Amino acid sequence: MIIREIETALSPVLKKKQEACSMHSLFNYKYPIGIGVSDKLHIFREHSGAYQYTTTVTLPMQVQEGTKAAFPVNELGECCCIITPGCLEESDCFATILHEFVHCYQSRTCEDKLKAKLGIYQQAVIVQDYMWEIDHPFPYENPDYLKLLQNITGYDFDQIMDALSMLSEKLESFDCEYMIWQIWKEGFARYIENRILRMNAMEENNNGSDPESPDRTSLYFIGNKFWTQLKLRNQSLVHDIEKGFTHLENNYGLPSIHTNS
Repeated sequence: MIIREIETALSPVLKKKQEACSMHSLFNYKYPIGIGVSDKLHIFREHSGAYQYTTTVTLPMQVQEGTKAAFPVNELGECCCIITPGCLEESDCFATILHEFVHCYQSRTCEDKLKAKLGIYQQAVIVQDYMWEIDHPFPYENPDYLKLLQNITGYDFDQIMDALSMLSEKLESFDCEYMIWQIWKEGFARYIENRILRMNAMEENNNGSDPESPDRTSLYFIGNKFWTQLKLRNQSLVHDIEKGFTHLENNYGLPSIHTNS
């Protein structure tokens, strides 16, 4: 795709982003979109009511086709939504991009502060494991975890928190931290994505819901259910995601994540 074609393909995203402002204030901010081709990232920014090409940066790695991610780009000094050209041809492309904007917002506000408290993150820094959020060997086959995954759709807020509390007592410390982190980070992004899909009369993203083949996305599915029920219990915590993390960390018997002194 040429630059003008990409700008045209991105034009519906801005309209959907503006509509989503009524859902959450995170969409009041402007976030860059990077279109990855090989090791090049073509950057588009919101300007004068459209996404316009601004620059191209070279990355230290290849962007794999089908990538849908958000991470800080040194040359930009901020977190960037990163997709490949094929994503622009998908009917739910706008929801994918807005999902990644959630991660840009988390990065902009409190992610680094919260992550620094995690023992699993501290260990990852020591051993230079930059893929811990993707590769951590969480015990997805734990019977209590599978029970939660199988039944969570019918649970209310208290039942979800009770199940997480019971599960946390049987997990290793790093596994518990990983679970809490993914529920907070990816679960919130999935929750916002699904609200956007519903606003547009589209089918929700329920990837990870199958207890027969649990993987990392099952934590996203559980996280979506957590945030959905949290909104019903205390809507303000959905709009203050740092307090939402504290609520998840401390309440209903969940262990307080430690900081090293």
